[in-house]
Amino acid sequence: MSTNAGKWGLFFSGATQTTDMRREPVVFDTARNAVENFHNHGSDLFGFAKVQYVPSDRNVVNLDLNRSRTRFAVPFDSAEGIIDDHQQDVNGFANLGWRHRGSLSELFAGAFFRDGSLSYAPGVTDQPSFVFFPDTTPYNVSEDRNFHTIGMKLDYTLRPHHGLEFKAGTLASLTRGHEDFATSDSAGNAGPASNSDLNGSDVGVYAQTAIAPSDRWELRTGVRFDNHNAPFAGNQNQLSPRVKLSFLPDPANTFWVYYARLFLPTNVEDLRAITSVAQGGVAAAPTLPERDHFFEAGYVHRFPLGVVTKLSAYHKRSSPGIDDNTVPGSAIVTSVNIAQVRITGLEAVVEVRPSGPVSGYMNLALNHAYGRGPITGGFFPAEAPPGYFDLDHDQRLSGLGSVVYSRRGLYLSATGVYGSGLTNGNDPDSTYGTGLFDFNKSIKVDPSFILNASAGYALAVGSVVVRPQVYVENVLDHKYLLKGAFFSGASVGRPRSVQLRVNIGA
Repeated sequence: MSTNAGKWGLFFSGATQTTDMRREPVVFDTARNAVENFHNHGSDLFGFAKVQYVPSDRNVVNLDLNRSRTRFAVPFDSAEGIIDDHQQDVNGFANLGWRHRGSLSELFAGAFFRDGSLSYAPGVTDQPSFVFFPDTTPYNVSEDRNFHTIGMKLDYTLRPHHGLEFKAGTLASLTRGHEDFATSDSAGNAGPASNSDLNGSDVGVYAQTAIAPSDRWELRTGVRFDNHNAPFAGNQNQLSPRVKLSFLPDPANTFWVYYARLFLPTNVEDLRAITSVAQGGVAAAPTLPERDHFFEAGYVHRFPLGVVTKLSAYHKRSSPGIDDNTVPGSAIVTSVNIAQVRITGLEAVVEVRPSGPVSGYMNLALNHAYGRGPITGGFFPAEAPPGYFDLDHDQRLSGLGSVVYSRRGLYLSATGVYGSGLTNGNDPDSTYGTGLFDFNKSIKVDPSFILNASAGYALAVGSVVVRPQVYVENVLDHKYLLKGAFFSGASVGRPRSVQLRVNIGA
C-alpha cells in the first residue's frame, strides 16, 4: 500500500522600474541631429506569483497571479503645445487550471479573471488638437475606463490509438466595465462625450481531429464557431473551418499546406465609439470583428549539427480588416475597420543550435500589407486615401539576426534588426503598386539597422537565485524615423538606452 501526499511549488517575482524613456520619442532636433526626450518619463510596478500543486502523477493544478501599474508622462511634440499629459494603466489577472491525464485521454478545465483601468488626463495648458471629422473644432480628450473579465475554458482530448486524435472544447468570457470619455474645446466647453457601461461577451466552441495514416502523412482538420457581443455591434458570429496537410518524406524534411477561416473579435474594453457627436447626432459606426481567409505553404529542412531552415509563403484576405488608430494628442488607442485588407509574404528562417554554448537565429521576411477603404469605426477617422494604400505597419523587407552565448549562468546576446521603412504619411502617387516587390519608396521612410545587446548572470545565494541583467537598445545610437503620421502620429526611433534589471527568485 502506498500514499501520495502531493507536491507543492511556489514562485514569486516582482520589480519596480523607473525610466526616462517610456514610449517611442517623437521630437527630433534637426539643428543638433538628436532625438529629444521630451516629457517622456514614468515608472512601472509589477508582480507575479505562481503556485503549483501535483496531487498525483496524473493531475496538476496551477494558479497564476499578476498585477501591474504603469504611470507615465505622454511624449508628444512640444511644438503642438501638448506638454503635460499623463496616463496610468492598471492590469491584473488570475488563472486557475486543472489538468488530468488518463491513459488515452486528457482533460483541462480552467477559470480566469482579468481586470484593469486606464486613466488619461490632459494638461490644463494643452492646446486642443483632436478633430471629429468633418467638424473643424479642435478638442482636448480625457479617458477614465475600468473593466473586468471572467471566463472559463474546457478541453477534452482523446487518443484512441497511434495516429488518431480528437479534441473538443469551449472558451467563454463575460466583460463588464464603465467608460467615461470626454472632450473640451479651448474655451473649456464640453464636446462630444460617452459615459456608459461596457457590456459584452465572447463564446467559442471548437472541435478538431488529427489523422496520421502513416509516418509520412498527417491531416489536421477542425471547425470553430464564435459569437462576439460588444456595445453598438450586437451579436457577430462565424463558423470557421480549417485544414492542414503535412507530408514528411523523411525525418529531415517536412512540407505543409494550410487553410483557415479566421474570426478576430475586437476587445470589448477597447470599444470607444461615441454614441452621438456634434454633427447632428450622427452615431459612430461600430468596429466589427475581422474576418479572414488565410492560406499558407511551407517547407522545413533539418540539417546535421543542429541547423534547421524554414521557408514559407502566405496570403491573407480580410473583409473587413482591423487596424489601430491613436487618437491625436493622446495615448488612447482605438480600433478601426478597413473594408478590405490584403497581406502577402515570404519568410525564411535559419536556426543554429549546435552542441555547446553558442546558438544563433536569422529571419528574413518580404511582406506587403495594403488596404482599401472606407475606414469606419473609432472616432470618425479622416477620409482614406483614394484607392489602395499601404497599412501603417507595412514594411516590405524585414530582417532579424541574433547570436547567444550561454554557459554556467552567464548569458550574452547581440541582435541586429533591419527594416526597409514604414509609411511616411504621404498619399500613394502614380508609382504605387500592390505587388509583393513594389517597394513604394515614395511613401516610405528611409531604411534602418539597429543593434541591441544584453548580458546577465545567475548566481545562487542560499536558496535564492539572483539574476542581474543589463539591456542596451540601439548600441550604435542610430538616428532614424520609425514612421510618419498616418493612423497615428509620427515616431522617431528610440536612441541608445540602457536598462538595468535584477530578478530574485526562490
